[in-house]
Amino acid sequence: NFIKVLAGSKSPLRKAVISMLTGIGSLAAASLITGFFGVQIIVNLYTVFIALVLGAPGVVLILLKAFVI
Repeated sequence: NFIKVLAGSKSPLRKAVISMLTGIGSLAAASLITGFFGVQIIVNLYTVFIALVLGAPGVVLILLKAFVI
């Protein structure tokens, strides 16, 4: 699905960079906000990689994992 979006756009590199920046921004916001709920997201190479590759949906998965475990 992600590849179809990138292949169909006129500037796939730009879309990918925007997705990566959105993921990193979401990770930073989630890291700051989750402290108020008693759950902490540790920002390390693993979480940054997931945020870069999957974008905001990856950060949602990290949040779900943090709240479930």
